[in-house]
Amino acid sequence: MNRSVKLGILTLATAFLSAGAQAQTTLQVLDYFTTNPVYDVAMAAAIKKYEAANPGVTIQRTSVQFGDLKNKIIQGTATRTVPDVLFIDNPDHQALASQGALADITSYVKGSKYIPLYSKGPLSSTIYQGKNYGLPYISNATVLYYNQAMLTAAGVKPPTSWDELRASAKKLTTNDHSGFCMSGVGTEEGTFTFLPFLWSTGSDLQSFGDAGSVKALTFWGNLYKDKSVSRASVNWSQGDVYQQFIAQKCAMMINGPWQLPNFKNDKVSFKWGVSGWPEDKQPVSILGGENLALGNGKNVAASWKFVSWLIQPENLRPLMVAAGSIPNRSDIAKGFTTDPVVQTFIKAVSVAKPRAYGAKYPQVSEQVWTAFQSVATGAKTPEKAAQDAAALIKPLLPK
Repeated sequence: MNRSVKLGILTLATAFLSAGAQAQTTLQVLDYFTTNPVYDVAMAAAIKKYEAANPGVTIQRTSVQFGDLKNKIIQGTATRTVPDVLFIDNPDHQALASQGALADITSYVKGSKYIPLYSKGPLSSTIYQGKNYGLPYISNATVLYYNQAMLTAAGVKPPTSWDELRASAKKLTTNDHSGFCMSGVGTEEGTFTFLPFLWSTGSDLQSFGDAGSVKALTFWGNLYKDKSVSRASVNWSQGDVYQQFIAQKCAMMINGPWQLPNFKNDKVSFKWGVSGWPEDKQPVSILGGENLALGNGKNVAASWKFVSWLIQPENLRPLMVAAGSIPNRSDIAKGFTTDPVVQTFIKAVSVAKPRAYGAKYPQVSEQVWTAFQSVATGAKTPEKAAQDAAALIKPLLPK
């Protein structure tokens, strides 16, 4: 074999091997679902299914603690090693997009038939400065839980308005239990509880300090003045509120669907139910849950292919069920369940608002919880608390 033929064969072999190497793609997936073994099994099955259908792709999933995920992404942004597919807490979405961590996928989502099917709140949480930096993944929202026996004994029905909530909470309060309990802690969990009160008045963080915000803070404070809510709730997380409710130390509570499996695990024997948020001017809830985003790296096209496969109903539904989540898309919500409790949560998600207030939302939230805690403890009047918070909140919001 002469030299030119050998060189030709070597060149062809090198090209073949090079093409094979280029065809093999490894996608790094990062989430914080560390406490749900049922979800782990479901996601592992989904990944195996995708890899089988796409032999040129390997997916490596890493799951970290909730508090570590955002820092890991921020560090990856600085070193240009952000994972390819990210599952992130929806209120963090805009902040991470503003830091350059996430890929702009506006051109990709324009071709997706699922975009018009998402509820407005979840979809808007993925948008920053008019561009789309992700898709809703799994969602939740809060509603009112109630102890049916306590309500029956007091002769009240699940309240649907603020007036009914306040009157019922007072009537349900005894020496043995409070009428109502909620998380009033000085963290995001407390803000998560307060914001629907604010929104229901027609107010928002951009207009904080107005009559609606004063009304919301006044109502919040009145629940404490009436002694319908325990003073201890200024230190209660949502988990603490749940424990109070199942111990029958309060007749009603605000909480989310993540508590539903706990009722079975804790063998709660009393009859309970759920209903939508009591409203002032408009029905509302608050959006929780996770979004999907793509790291701003070299594998955006391959990552989008995986994500667009993942959000297909037959692939997404088992993951949603495993996560104990609520559908945020009309095609999946239809026929998802006949359980009236879950249906109440589906309706809540459909009217839920996101915490989409720009990159400085964590600092904004701190001012919100400072305001409602100062009213709960009597340190400030609602008017003063609203005024002081407004002065600090407005410079933190996007211009």
